[in-house]
Amino acid sequence: MLNLDRISKKIIEQRKKLNLTQQELADALYVSRQAVSKWEMGKSLPSLDVLLEMTKLFAITIDYLMDDVDLKEDDYQIMFMQYPRESVIYHFLNQHDLNLHVKYIFYLLEPKERKQMIDQVLHQLIKLDMNALWICLSPDERMYVIANMLSKGLKEELFSLVHMMTNEEKKMMNLFID
Repeated sequence: MLNLDRISKKIIEQRKKLNLTQQELADALYVSRQAVSKWEMGKSLPSLDVLLEMTKLFAITIDYLMDDVDLKEDDYQIMFMQYPRESVIYHFLNQHDLNLHVKYIFYLLEPKERKQMIDQVLHQLIKLDMNALWICLSPDERMYVIANMLSKGLKEELFSLVHMMTNEEKKMMNLFID
């Protein structure tokens, strides 16, 4: 069953995220301000056509708007279903503690996105501890990190990861250090 109160709160939340007044939202959706007011008071629902336009404007899905579930801040799997990928990654990058959140998002990233994040961490463009990221990396990604850190002369930083390395990774590292 539809929860009009929950839907109205989501409409208000999304409108405010875009810094829109009720009138501005009404204008964008080609409806009256009174219609927006009724939606936000939980007295009515937008038509299906308006709902579709609203989801485009807010960059959300109808499921998110109509579902009776609140989205947790670290539920990246649901976020990826509800929002554009760039928005979810932007949300992650703006978290207070990336080291805590990386384990919830990294495995959901596409290979290209994973590589970009690894490169940004290696170039210190993202303030993420390599120890927190290391446990999320595939064997190939780990080898890439080792080679990259060695080529940049970051041996001390690499030694902080040794306790998490496989024997093969340690051997690779020793080949280049000796």
